[in-house]
Formats: sequence, C-alpha cells, structure tokens
Amino acid sequence: MKASSSQPPRGDAPAAERGARAAAAAVALALAVGGGAADAHDTWLEARPAPPGRIALALTSGAQFPAGETPIAAGSLVEQGCADAAGVRTPLLPAPQSPASALALQASAAVAGAAVQSCWVQTGHFEIELPERLVPVYLHEIAAPADVRALWLEWRRQGLPWRERYAKHARITFDLTGTRAGAGAGTGVAAGTAAGAAAGTVAPLAAPMAMDIEIRSAKAPLRAGQVIDFRVLRDGTPLAGQAVELRGEHSRLGLWRRTDDEGRASVPVPFAGRWVLRATDLRPVPGRPGQWHSRFATHAFTVQGAAADVADVADAADAADAADAADAADAADAADAADPADAAAAATDVGAAARSGAPAVPPRGGGDRAVQPNQPVS
Repeated sequence: MKASSSQPPRGDAPAAERGARAAAAAVALALAVGGGAADAHDTWLEARPAPPGRIALALTSGAQFPAGETPIAAGSLVEQGCADAAGVRTPLLPAPQSPASALALQASAAVAGAAVQSCWVQTGHFEIELPERLVPVYLHEIAAPADVRALWLEWRRQGLPWRERYAKHARITFDLTGTRAGAGAGTGVAAGTAAGAAAGTVAPLAAPMAMDIEIRSAKAPLRAGQVIDFRVLRDGTPLAGQAVELRGEHSRLGLWRRTDDEGRASVPVPFAGRWVLRATDLRPVPGRPGQWHSRFATHAFTVQGAAADVADVADAADAADAADAADAADAADAADAADPADAAAAATDVGAAARSGAPAVPPRGGGDRAVQPNQPVS
C-alpha cells in the first residue's frame, strides 16, 4: 500500500523502494498499453466533493492504491449504477468534465428518499500480451495459486507467449461509517440508512457484477481494529479459494486472506482512512494454450476517525498479521524457477523490495504453499 505524504513509512531504503516500484509499474504499464486505453492494474471508485443531494465519484486506475494514475474511458463501461439498501437503483452517469487521471461520475444521493448505499462499474474486455520477464511480478502481485504458476511454466517451456483477456469490476460502499442521510452532503459520500447502521450489516448486492466483493457485515460506525466479513462472487456464485488483499492509504503493506468454500473471509481494519479490498481471478482459457482470462475486482470504503501516528499505523498493521510484513522474495524465486536469465530484471526489482522491507507489490505471493481458508496468504 502507499504511504500518505504526512505519514512516511518506517525505514529508509530509497534505491530498493524505487526498484520495487519500477517492477510493479512496468506491469501496470503493460496492462495500460494492452487495454488500448489508459487502464493500469487495479481500478477503483473514490468519492469526490459534491453538492447536497448528489454523489460525485472518480473511477481511476493505478499500480498502488490510492494513487490514481489513469482514467477508464466512459465508452468501455458495460454496467454501472447505484442503489439503496433495498436494491432500488439510480443511474450513475459520466460527469461533464473529468480530471486527467480519472473518469468523473455522478448520481443522485437518494433513491425515493432512501440514501444510496453503494455504486459500481464494470468494464468490457481488454486484451494484452505481457512480456515474459514481467509475468512473475504479475503472478506475485495477485497471489496467483500454484496451479496457475505451474501451467504458465509449462506453456513457457513450449514457447507460448502470455496472452490475456481481462475485465475490471469496481464497487464503493458508503454506509460503513454509520452516518445518516444528508451527512455526506458536500463530501461525495452518501450516508447509510439508520436501519443498516443499527444492524451493523450490509444488504446483499444490487445487481452483482461478473465478479464482485460483497461486504457482508461490519459494525457501524466502523472503527480501527474492528473486523469486516466479506464474500467474493463470480457470476453471482461464491468463489472459493480466492486470494483477497486489504489495502489502505496509510501503509504500503497489505493484509491477505483466502476465501473459504462459501467464498467468505474476514479481515481486521487496522486504522482509519480509505481502504480497498482487491482480488484477481485468473484462469486459463479451455482448449487454447497460452491464453488466459481474468477478472479484477475492488471494493472501496472509508473508516472514519482520527488518523494514527505513523508508528501506531505500522504497529497496528504488523499486529493484525505480522506474517504479512514482507516476503516479496517469493516473487523473485518464482522468476528464477521460470528462467533465471530471462527473469533477472523482475527478480532483481522484487528481491530488492524484500531486502528493504518496503515492497511495492503485495508482500505475499501465496499459492505456492498450502493456505487454510480465511487465513493469511502465506
């Protein structure tokens, strides 16, 4: 995760950090070029200031949340909208003007008098051919499972390039703070209903996307250190064994979990601020060697409260899951196993991140070792 300018990370290893960021940025750039539009690795929705009664959102992409770098073209969206807790929908439309790094979207903050609970977007498909030396970094960044890595090694030995077809799915939920209708005026954030806040639960998704992350329950208002329960859906069906990372705006380190047989997992939110749950479902295309299909999903939300100081932020993240601190060397090992000569650049970048303790890619590759459901990816 990316540290805020007011809360620099512990440690001082600028050269290693720049190398690790370069490796992740190279993957993001490849995805951007492959999409035909400016479309880097993760894509998420974020709230922007809005007049009373309106919701203003920005749809942006970047290699490291929350630093948005590139917009998504409005013409690439195939599904978008907002809904209240009962699932009643209202349109989510492009705004007249957008900043250079995002697509601006707008909607009404209420549906028939009830506050909007969530908004979402889904893109069409993009295609990419990823350079071989970046594949290990990519697989590490999404915590790809062992069978995917093994199949890639086999196809690589056959001389097949990495070709991928992918789509993006992004959601933002507004009612995890326990605020009431109208409280979000001027902030771009619609407040949740009183009933939802009192129950501490989030209603089932309105119009689930092809891939979605559903926050099933959270205390309202959500405070630092509390736990959220979530479920990953693919075509409306729970997705078991999916690696999901929680990333926040005040730290470069993320917390990984893997879903159980019902697609469920839970994770503590260490401190206040903006957060995103992120997951990528990557699988081979049947009967087409060398071809892959993926779905990227994010779910953004905000935890209200006073920001902790930098030491408390880092300690809270470590206490939540010390094993998630920094094991980016797994990615370097994967690169070496594939082909030490061709993967040297990626291995060097990611290995440097591991030694510095300041990875720009997720600290755990996962997949190569047995992982119990709803446990940290290890």
